[in-house]
Amino acid sequence: MLVRFECPACGGTHIFDMPETTIHMTCSTSGKALELRLTPGGDVRSAVVGETPVAAASES
Repeated sequence: MLVRFECPACGGTHIFDMPETTIHMTCSTSGKALELRLTPGGDVRSAVVGETPVAAASES
């Protein structure tokens, strides 16, 4: 599923294909590790790994 989300690490927006409901990736701008979870409603919840969770909803 093609998703767009606001990155809690750099504050920018990333768009990519998310093949599973939970993935880990690295923000190309900040270099920080992120955990992304796709909700049943199609929103993406994102958090920087190792920091307090920050949720960001996006369109799908």
